[in-house]
Formats: sequence, structure tokens, C-alpha cells
Amino acid sequence: MTEFESNIRAIYDHWNASNVEGVIDAFKAMGPQGFTVEYVGETPLDGVTAVKDMWNNYGGVCKTEIIHLLVNGNEAAALIHNIIPQEGGPPTILPSIETYRIEAGNLVVRYYHQTPEGTYTSA
Repeated sequence: MTEFESNIRAIYDHWNASNVEGVIDAFKAMGPQGFTVEYVGETPLDGVTAVKDMWNNYGGVCKTEIIHLLVNGNEAAALIHNIIPQEGGPPTILPSIETYRIEAGNLVVRYYHQTPEGTYTSA
């Protein structure tokens, strides 16, 4: 397993362990010069700000499962299931496609996904 793949997997492991600082550290390990997060169709956001916003909305509630992870050189794509428990019923599973690209020490992350309401709304 490459360091790139290991860091991507660490993001989801830390997320599921309710360790937001570990999530941020894994992103920073791939983008030591900084990282951005873009919810496709929206303006890219500062990575740390985006992760903290995501955590405030879904941390400790939504778990993640890597279904497929493809790493090719300095780029990767992952199919993720975002699993939100539902009281008295089966969990809601929201699939997302998440891409990663490293360029000159910067990490560009793009998320193709929906919220339970059907669209992403930035804070």
C-alpha cells in the first residue's frame, strides 16, 4: 500500500473513530502546502474549514465505508457509503464519489454527494 493510499484510508478510519484532528492530519499529510475541498458545483473551500464544518454537521452521527478506492500516481478516487442510522429502521446510505489530486504539495479534494435532504448546502 502506498503512503497516498494509507493516508486516504486514515481519513475514514479517523472519521469513524470520532477523531476529527486525525482526519485533518491525514489530509495535511497529503497536502503539506494546504488542501481544498470542493463539493462539486460549489466554490472550493479551505480544507480545514470544510472538514470542521463537515464534522459539525455529521461527526459522530455518520459513519463511512470505503467500497472502492483506486489510486493512480498522484490521483485517487473513492466510492464511499455514508451511513446514517435511523431510529426504528434501516440506516440511510448515501453514496459519494470522492477524488484526491496532489499537485506541488497541495491537495485538491472533490466530493460528489448528497445530504439526506438531497443536496449539499455549505454553511
